[in-house]
Amino acid sequence: MQALRYSLASVWLLTALASLAWPQEESLALLARTGLAGHAALAALYAGITADLLMGILTLLKPSHWQRWLWPAQAAVILTYSVIILIQLPEIALHPFGMLIKNIPILTILWILWRNATKEKTHAV
Repeated sequence: MQALRYSLASVWLLTALASLAWPQEESLALLARTGLAGHAALAALYAGITADLLMGILTLLKPSHWQRWLWPAQAAVILTYSVIILIQLPEIALHPFGMLIKNIPILTILWILWRNATKEKTHAV
């Protein structure tokens, strides 16, 4: 399970880093296509970066009392991002470098981690 957590944490942390390093005007242009502009777009950009960073850190820390909600919360973030992209930016969903199909193995990892956490909780009682 540790290898799954580390690989998952690397996705979250590297995504946050890539989002910070990416030209902000390009990110804001994409957000404008989803209906967000100005301060709302900037807030959404930094909220996304913060969420990615937080998810990565929490995945590394793996506090046992948070695991039952951490994995579903991550799945919810991924699914939210995916739905927005599918609806508002469909060409990105199908682009070979950003194809959303790549989220399926990540969602599978989250399901495995969640199942493991719920089993540990059940056996601990």
